Amino acid sequence: MLPAWIALASLHSSAFSQTPPTAGVVPPSKPAATLHAKASSTASNTIANDPAQLLMNSPTGAGLPSNWQLQASKLSGEAFAPSELKGRVAVVFYWSTACAVCRDTLAELRANLEGWRKKPVSVVQVNVDKQAEDWRSYEQIRNVMHKPPPGLLSLRLDAGPAPARLPLTLVVDAQNRVVRRYEGRVAPEAWNDVADLLP
Repeated sequence: MLPAWIALASLHSSAFSQTPPTAGVVPPSKPAATLHAKASSTASNTIANDPAQLLMNSPTGAGLPSNWQLQASKLSGEAFAPSELKGRVAVVFYWSTACAVCRDTLAELRANLEGWRKKPVSVVQVNVDKQAEDWRSYEQIRNVMHKPPPGLLSLRLDAGPAPARLPLTLVVDAQNRVVRRYEGRVAPEAWNDVADLLP
């Protein structure tokens, strides 16, 4: 069998011709790379035109939607409304029980919230597990071991886009506007943001 480079060199020059195909000849399909680029471009346009997608998947520092919206449920099954946080600064943390970094951060969030107990601050933990039972079981065990501090809300995402990467943290001001977005472990700057937003 000829080496690949010899076989390539033996091809007739017409194989590299750029002339249009003649009638009745089916043109070759677009290269996979071109199709992939087009799909990526379409996905980028979708994200750019959808505020919810932008919030979940845009790079840190990109333009953020003015208002934070969420369709989620509490452990009791009651629906959550962002208006419940009116007048409070919130750290919104998207997580999954399958994410080790997320689980480690939950304890940190609770501890920091304890330090803000006399301030209008809330921590909103939004779970994105595929199976709701995984979230319920985890939260029930954790709440038995550690009593939830005032201002902690544990929710499960019911509808809408989920983050492409976990964990994701949003800092939301008292007017329900997203002012900062962090991917990965909660950055110390997030708590500085909270302090700056308090009256």
